[in-house]
Amino acid sequence: MKKYIICILSVVLLLSSCTLNKENDSNFEVNNESFVGAWINYNEISEIVNSVDNTEQLIMKINSILDILIKYNINNIFLHSRAFDDAFYSSNIFVKSKYACNKQNEFFDILSVFVSCAHSKSIKVHAWINPFRISNQSDISKISSESFAYKIYSNNEEIEKLIICENGIYYNPVFLDVQKYVLTGIREIIDNYDVDGIHFDDYFYPTTDKNIDKNFYDEYCANGGKLTVEDIRRESVNTFISSVYSLCKSRNLIFSISPSADIEKNYNEKYADIIKWSATMGYADYIIPQIYFGFEHGTMPFENCIDEWKNLNSKVKIAVGLPIYKAGKTDFYAKTGSDEWTLNNDVIFRQIQCIKQNNFDGYVYYSASYLYNDYDETRLEKENILKNNQQW
Repeated sequence: MKKYIICILSVVLLLSSCTLNKENDSNFEVNNESFVGAWINYNEISEIVNSVDNTEQLIMKINSILDILIKYNINNIFLHSRAFDDAFYSSNIFVKSKYACNKQNEFFDILSVFVSCAHSKSIKVHAWINPFRISNQSDISKISSESFAYKIYSNNEEIEKLIICENGIYYNPVFLDVQKYVLTGIREIIDNYDVDGIHFDDYFYPTTDKNIDKNFYDEYCANGGKLTVEDIRRESVNTFISSVYSLCKSRNLIFSISPSADIEKNYNEKYADIIKWSATMGYADYIIPQIYFGFEHGTMPFENCIDEWKNLNSKVKIAVGLPIYKAGKTDFYAKTGSDEWTLNNDVIFRQIQCIKQNNFDGYVYYSASYLYNDYDETRLEKENILKNNQQW
């Protein structure tokens, strides 16, 4: 019971260290201008840095990319800043990301250059973080020996703080020192970089396996705990998300989360209580569901998803993630609608119109390279967007 009490006290301290008074929090307002964004992921960053030899070339490359994105009304970019427990910026906490190194193994402070270039063009930059993902491979020997994760792995008594499964290695959100570690990393970014926001996507829990935190949960129950293991996981994520939100508000920054389009899957499989986050102030400013489906998708047609999110009657802003990467390609998972993206070249444009008609708060393209690169598959879709482009 003593350990459990210490755990609860730690939660209180964690929250109190980040929470603002109500007067300051109520003064924060998300800018009401049009919200059109694009994600720039770690593979795209790698492609960019591998095309340059020095910082001057990097600046020219990024400026040319941003100039193209502006044609699509982009005014917010979500830039991968930590994808795998690493850093795309100068960090004293995380190892340098291999994706921010060019062919000569020269490391670039990607976040710094993007912030400088984007702000010169009135584009906001959100530092996109995968808070708990360590690797997309299950081989622990391939992670850096200098990382926090490797130190945990080396201490057999703490091994439950890592979730090692088929689709990768993750930190276990139920442990408070894991949450503190991630929060410290976020604080490092906002202390040193003029970012406009912090952004998470849908990587919270990678599995529903009850063995990943069995010892923790058994001790919790032995000390009189009554919540189910599923509720414990959701509350752990809720505590963490609330702490990040408060930290962002202390710097007047936007905090956004991009969950799966499937509300039920978020709740039951990723332990992300989207309904609570959207219904209650204090968790996020923007929620950006990844509605990566066409109108004819066999199981999750776009308009059905839109209706589900609209019916949440959210108190926070809802923007919609759009799959520009599917343009011109067969969508094999769409079943009866698998040919929609090859037979039509205006799917994204019609989705934007649908978003506007339903009074959502914006939209975000996944991902940016499908806008700024000259891919044959996306050419006609992009021409349609540009032809019909209007300000929000």
